[in-house]
Amino acid sequence: IPYTVAPVADPGRITGSVTFTGNPPGDTSIVVPADQNGCGKPLTVQLLSRTNGKVANAVVWLTDVRSGRPLSSDRRFELTNDDCAWDPQLQTALTGGTLNVVNDDPLVERAYATDVSTGDTVAVAPFTDEGQVIPYDRLLRSPAVLEFSVESRPMSRAWVVVMDQPYFAVTDSHGQFTMEGVPPGVHHVRAWHPMLGIADGTVTVAADGTATVDLQFR
Repeated sequence: IPYTVAPVADPGRITGSVTFTGNPPGDTSIVVPADQNGCGKPLTVQLLSRTNGKVANAVVWLTDVRSGRPLSSDRRFELTNDDCAWDPQLQTALTGGTLNVVNDDPLVERAYATDVSTGDTVAVAPFTDEGQVIPYDRLLRSPAVLEFSVESRPMSRAWVVVMDQPYFAVTDSHGQFTMEGVPPGVHHVRAWHPMLGIADGTVTVAADGTATVDLQFR
């Protein structure tokens, strides 16, 4: 169902956290020496960051809201490869936008975009020049989770989570998030993290109220 903009009577807000206290399914930090593949400096890939069990950089969204407040007017997003590392490592984007993939490395190489749900390679960025910008608009046609990797250091990855509605957030360094302008009612809320997968929950938002939810990865 396409998302539509509509007035929200007595909107509320959701605050919450995302938690994981178990043992992660793989290495949470990968260190690469500076001299590998000519990338210029040591690289630490931090795949899972937690503070007292609270998970940073998890994307949280409402799965059941298909009308409500307007979407952000921002339709241009950027992902940069510098010294074979991606910045930012995780971000959200909106459908209908353009993702500028920027290369700040002097190396000639290729970057790949993979649809996480299918495993298919959906785009290849041929990096040939330092300062090169490759705009991709078709990548953001529909909701998806896209994983980016670079040929010289495939362990360095970034994720772009594409949304077609405005009710989403990314947890901060303390695993906290907030959503504003939420229609009152019972909502299904979901969190996704590249190492931990999906955590689901429900939350009841009262008119003009603030609801709190803690989503837990198992």
